[in-house]
Amino acid sequence: MSTEQNEAVVRRFMTEVLQGGNLDVLDEVLGPTYVNPAMGGADLAGFKAILTGMAAAAVGMRFTIQDLVADDDAVVARFTVEVTRADGEKLPAQGLTYYRLVDGKIVEDDPFTRPDLGQLLGMTPPGA
Repeated sequence: MSTEQNEAVVRRFMTEVLQGGNLDVLDEVLGPTYVNPAMGGADLAGFKAILTGMAAAAVGMRFTIQDLVADDDAVVARFTVEVTRADGEKLPAQGLTYYRLVDGKIVEDDPFTRPDLGQLLGMTPPGA
Protein backbone atom coordinates (compact mmCIF):
# COMPACT_ATOMS: atom_id res chain seq x y z
CA MET A 1 0.00 0.00 0.00
CA SER A 2 1.13 3.55 -0.63
CA THR A 3 1.69 6.04 2.16
CA GLU A 4 -1.38 7.95 0.94
CA GLN A 5 -3.51 4.80 1.18
CA ASN A 6 -2.21 4.09 4.68
CA GLU A 7 -3.00 7.67 5.72
CA ALA A 8 -6.53 7.22 4.34
CA VAL A 9 -7.02 4.06 6.44
CA VAL A 10 -5.90 5.87 9.59
CA ARG A 11 -8.09 8.89 8.82
CA ARG A 12 -11.06 6.57 8.26
CA PHE A 13 -10.40 4.75 11.53
CA MET A 14 -10.20 7.99 13.50
CA THR A 15 -13.23 9.66 11.92
CA GLU A 16 -15.61 6.78 11.23
CA VAL A 17 -14.80 4.45 14.13
CA LEU A 18 -13.36 6.46 17.03
CA GLN A 19 -15.36 9.63 16.38
CA GLY A 20 -18.36 8.30 14.48
CA GLY A 21 -18.88 5.12 16.48
CA ASN A 22 -19.30 3.02 13.32
CA LEU A 23 -18.10 -0.35 14.64
CA ASP A 24 -19.07 -2.06 11.37
CA VAL A 25 -15.95 -0.49 9.82
CA LEU A 26 -13.58 -2.14 12.33
CA ASP A 27 -12.97 -5.30 10.31
CA GLU A 28 -12.21 -3.18 7.24
CA VAL A 29 -9.52 -1.07 8.93
CA LEU A 30 -8.07 -3.29 11.68
CA GLY A 31 -6.06 -6.42 10.99
CA PRO A 32 -6.57 -9.74 12.80
CA THR A 33 -3.32 -9.29 14.77
CA TYR A 34 -4.31 -5.80 16.00
CA VAL A 35 -2.88 -4.71 19.35
CA ASN A 36 -3.24 -1.52 21.39
CA PRO A 37 -0.43 -1.34 23.97
CA ALA A 38 -1.91 1.74 25.68
CA MET A 39 -5.17 -0.09 26.39
CA GLY A 40 -3.51 -2.85 28.38
CA GLY A 41 -2.34 -4.67 25.26
CA ALA A 42 -5.92 -5.03 24.00
CA ASP A 43 -6.21 -7.30 20.98
CA LEU A 44 -8.89 -6.97 18.31
CA ALA A 45 -11.61 -8.62 20.40
CA GLY A 46 -10.66 -6.62 23.49
CA PHE A 47 -10.61 -3.35 21.58
CA LYS A 48 -14.04 -4.10 20.07
CA ALA A 49 -15.33 -4.69 23.62
CA ILE A 50 -13.86 -1.36 24.76
CA LEU A 51 -15.52 0.53 21.89
CA THR A 52 -18.83 -1.27 22.48
CA GLY A 53 -18.68 -0.26 26.14
CA MET A 54 -17.98 3.34 25.20
CA ALA A 55 -20.96 3.38 22.85
CA ALA A 56 -23.21 1.89 25.54
CA ALA A 57 -22.03 4.54 28.01
CA ALA A 58 -22.80 7.28 25.48
CA VAL A 59 -19.20 8.49 25.55
CA GLY A 60 -18.28 10.50 22.49
CA MET A 61 -15.07 11.79 20.96
CA ARG A 62 -14.54 14.54 18.41
CA PHE A 63 -11.15 14.50 16.69
CA THR A 64 -9.35 17.25 14.85
CA ILE A 65 -6.48 15.73 12.91
CA GLN A 66 -3.67 18.24 12.75
CA ASP A 67 -1.09 16.11 10.92
CA LEU A 68 -0.75 12.66 9.42
CA VAL A 69 2.82 11.66 8.61
CA ALA A 70 3.46 8.36 6.83
CA ASP A 71 6.58 6.37 6.01
CA ASP A 72 6.20 2.91 4.49
CA ASP A 73 3.88 0.94 6.80
CA ALA A 74 3.87 3.52 9.62
CA VAL A 75 1.57 6.49 10.13
CA VAL A 76 1.75 8.99 12.99
CA ALA A 77 -1.28 11.13 13.73
CA ARG A 78 -1.11 14.39 15.70
CA PHE A 79 -4.54 15.45 16.91
CA THR A 80 -6.74 17.15 19.42
CA VAL A 81 -9.79 15.41 20.80
CA GLU A 82 -12.77 16.55 22.79
CA VAL A 83 -14.22 13.78 24.94
CA THR A 84 -17.86 14.09 25.92
CA ARG A 85 -18.56 11.97 28.98
CA ALA A 86 -21.91 10.38 29.76
CA ASP A 87 -22.76 13.26 32.12
CA GLY A 88 -22.26 15.75 29.27
CA GLU A 89 -18.95 17.09 30.55
CA LYS A 90 -16.57 17.97 27.71
CA LEU A 91 -12.87 17.40 28.27
CA PRO A 92 -10.08 18.40 25.84
CA ALA A 93 -6.92 16.41 25.13
CA GLN A 94 -4.15 16.35 22.58
CA GLY A 95 -2.16 13.41 21.38
CA LEU A 96 0.04 11.46 19.04
CA THR A 97 -0.65 7.93 17.87
CA TYR A 98 1.73 5.59 16.11
CA TYR A 99 -0.07 3.24 13.72
CA ARG A 100 1.58 0.29 11.98
CA LEU A 101 -0.23 -1.18 9.00
CA VAL A 102 0.05 -4.52 7.21
CA ASP A 103 -1.75 -5.06 3.90
CA GLY A 104 -3.74 -1.86 4.35
CA LYS A 105 -5.01 -2.65 7.86
CA ILE A 106 -3.93 -1.27 11.23
CA VAL A 107 -2.17 -3.91 13.33
CA GLU A 108 -0.65 -1.62 15.97
CA ASP A 109 -2.31 1.42 17.51
CA ASP A 110 -0.11 3.02 20.18
CA PRO A 111 -1.53 6.36 21.39
CA PHE A 112 -0.07 8.89 23.76
CA THR A 113 -2.40 11.64 24.95
CA ARG A 114 -2.20 14.52 27.38
CA PRO A 115 -4.12 14.15 29.63
CA ASP A 116 -4.42 10.36 29.42
CA LEU A 117 -7.39 9.46 27.22
CA GLY A 118 -8.18 6.29 29.18
CA GLN A 119 -8.50 8.32 32.36
CA LEU A 120 -10.72 10.90 30.64
CA LEU A 121 -12.97 8.09 29.46
CA GLY A 122 -13.02 6.55 32.93
CA MET A 123 -11.72 3.27 31.50
CA THR A 124 -9.75 0.48 33.06
CA PRO A 125 -7.69 -1.43 30.50
CA PRO A 126 -8.51 -5.14 30.12
CA GLY A 127 -6.70 -7.30 32.65
CA ALA A 128 -6.06 -4.40 35.04
